[in-house]
Amino acid sequence: MIKDFIHFSFQSAKNRQLRSWLTIIGIVIGIAAIIGLITVSSGLEEAITDQFDKIGTNRLIVLPKNSNILSLGQELTTKDADVTESMSEFKWVTPYLFHSAVIEFNKEKHFLQTTSNPIDNIKSRWEDIDINLREGRLWGAEEKYSAVVGYKFSEDLFDKKIRLNSHILINGVKFKVIGIMEEVGDPESDNMIHIPMDTARELFNKQAEVSIIELVVKDGINLEKTASKVKKALEKERGNENFEVKTPQQLLEQLGVLLGIVQIIFISIAAISLVVGGIGIMNSMFTSVLERRREIGIMKAVGATNRQIMTIFLIEAALFGLIGGIAGVILGSLGAYFIKMVAGFFGFQLIKISVNLGLILFSLGFAIGMGMLAGFIPAYQAAKLKPAEALRYE
Repeated sequence: MIKDFIHFSFQSAKNRQLRSWLTIIGIVIGIAAIIGLITVSSGLEEAITDQFDKIGTNRLIVLPKNSNILSLGQELTTKDADVTESMSEFKWVTPYLFHSAVIEFNKEKHFLQTTSNPIDNIKSRWEDIDINLREGRLWGAEEKYSAVVGYKFSEDLFDKKIRLNSHILINGVKFKVIGIMEEVGDPESDNMIHIPMDTARELFNKQAEVSIIELVVKDGINLEKTASKVKKALEKERGNENFEVKTPQQLLEQLGVLLGIVQIIFISIAAISLVVGGIGIMNSMFTSVLERRREIGIMKAVGATNRQIMTIFLIEAALFGLIGGIAGVILGSLGAYFIKMVAGFFGFQLIKISVNLGLILFSLGFAIGMGMLAGFIPAYQAAKLKPAEALRYE
């Protein structure tokens, strides 16, 4: 009997195709948004996690207070780096200085951020964080005006490709490109320009500032205890707490919170579409009950029970939700892959898109539930119609 009810409901919806599609469009948009946004954000989170895994869990990052890995606050100083250098727990202490500059090549200019770091033991330092060269070499001991650049910087940033031994101007000062890094997959890394720390201090007149300090802990050293020790030593030296000592896991959690907030905002917007879709289904079902009162009266006259009438209309509402859910899943999945393609076009190739079966089933179940919930009141109204009144309806 259920099979007959489904067939009957399907035929009813099919006979009103335009109204049916207009009814479920809110469900389609809402489910598509949920599938697309969750899939993309999960792929982005996985890509970020993979990058932190490459960095490893044996390091600490000293940051200015009230900053994060996306923006920096008040700068640290070389004295902070010296304090950590004096501690025995670290294999490497690497201060970094970030500064924006005008980059010129072949009379074409761009405004970009440069990164500078000490060049002593640079090969070992970079191997520890999985930075590798595609071609060229790293700095020699006395090289001041040489640069190592990212893959996209050399290939795509300028109209003419930058090759080894090309010369670029940084704030009007000539630098020789001695190395090109392997492609990482995110625009920031692939458009990066590395220059020696001493050169950067001279070029930007930053004699004591440091943007962040990376501390690589020796094997067997407890990371949390070392972080606490670093914090106490810096507080004593600085006389203030205008800094933070973070582990990669803490930085990852910080990014996760940001992604979570963005995800909640977008899913809330998608939920509004679902509510609008539910209202559309309810409105359509009320109209359907009104149009089919004589039909309901005939069914009741030949023996249909209130429960059977209600079941027919609930199944019809559930079909609206199911069809809208399927269309939304397809549209959302295609949208997620399209976003990946667009992101790749702009240089962000780390994002991984894989549609989760559990998410699909949840979305379909949610869409069906939304349809049935929206259709309950109209179905109840149809079930309560009296045969005589229904048959008299014109």
